[in-house]
Amino acid sequence: MAKDVWERLHDSEPINMRTDEEFRAVTIPEMARSLGLCTEINRLNPYSDEARARIEQLLEGTLPKTSSILAPMEIDYGHQVRIGEGVFINHSVCMSAAAGIEIQDGAQIAPQVTILTVNHDLKDKIVVKCAPVIIKKGAWVGARAILMPGVTIGENAVIGAGSVVTKSIPDNAVAVGSPAKVIKMIE
Repeated sequence: MAKDVWERLHDSEPINMRTDEEFRAVTIPEMARSLGLCTEINRLNPYSDEARARIEQLLEGTLPKTSSILAPMEIDYGHQVRIGEGVFINHSVCMSAAAGIEIQDGAQIAPQVTILTVNHDLKDKIVVKCAPVIIKKGAWVGARAILMPGVTIGENAVIGAGSVVTKSIPDNAVAVGSPAKVIKMIE
């Protein structure tokens, strides 16, 4: 059985946006749906029931009652985001989620964090090659950090504010800088 577009994106298969009709037919409507909902959410009181209902719609009902995301936000493919229990995502998050973003139980995301799953071929920028991002249980991602495609942030790891994470970070590590490097382990 052939993979669908989302499986191909998750599995880092190169996709030529110029010629792949299925890619355009599937991703453009989902992006329009997601960004339209984000526009609505961003106009509402972030603590209102209406904002919560729209966020649940954006994530297709997968936001646990114990988790929250504060507006404003920008999420391009809402159905590609999975959030665990007890997660807090502060305002101004930007998620480019084509390949999938998983944020596990108890993770904390500070303001203005960018999570990217999309990259482009260096020789042909119209070819995308994506990879999912995983933020494991209890991890904390500091303000304005950038997580690049394919990284995993380990359980209870801490990413310092302003860091650019280009490689996976192990469990219980503190990583800072651009590119982020492990500076110590949490006992």
